[in-house]
Amino acid sequence: MILTENFSSAPSVSGIREITNDIDFLYSYCDLTDVDNMIISQSGSLLRRLEILNVRALIKDLGLNLKITYKNRKPQCDNGFISISHSDTLAAVIWNPDTETAIDIEEISERVTRIAKRAFSLPELEFANNDILKLNLLWNCKECVYKLAEIKGLDFKKQIQVLPFNAEDKIKAELISGGNIRYFEFEYGKILNHSYVWGKEMK
Repeated sequence: MILTENFSSAPSVSGIREITNDIDFLYSYCDLTDVDNMIISQSGSLLRRLEILNVRALIKDLGLNLKITYKNRKPQCDNGFISISHSDTLAAVIWNPDTETAIDIEEISERVTRIAKRAFSLPELEFANNDILKLNLLWNCKECVYKLAEIKGLDFKKQIQVLPFNAEDKIKAELISGGNIRYFEFEYGKILNHSYVWGKEMK
């Protein structure tokens, strides 16, 4: 079931859907391509197959007619740009016809504290001040930067910096790579104990 849609600004199309385990329904509901069927058949676990099918169902829910392929595990479509994210229970998609946009969704839990010192700089940790939601949003943003940057082996702690933000602010982030700084801007929301972030690189 779709929970929310079009939270991003036009012309983007976006949505979040609950992941259902009814695999027979998903097969009958989704408009699967030959590539989809090949990817699903090669997926070793039921969880991975359910993730793929629920994302395809969400794309249909949103009225998008897209053929999804993957390059280096990154989803691509035949028209525009697509980003996909999922937790154990929710799937999220954002599509833009003109601009590459990323999305990341994560369950808000204490798990983020286990990676905090490895993933976040001292200024980021001081800003979050052990607030689990803020730590989650920092991680969401870093995941989005990673998706947009397309640079393997990024050091989340040293190379991706998320700047302090207020509740009404868009979130700014910077990527330091090869002596250059790239700038990103994100928006965020909260749904069913999940945080989600979406945005793009500022050219």
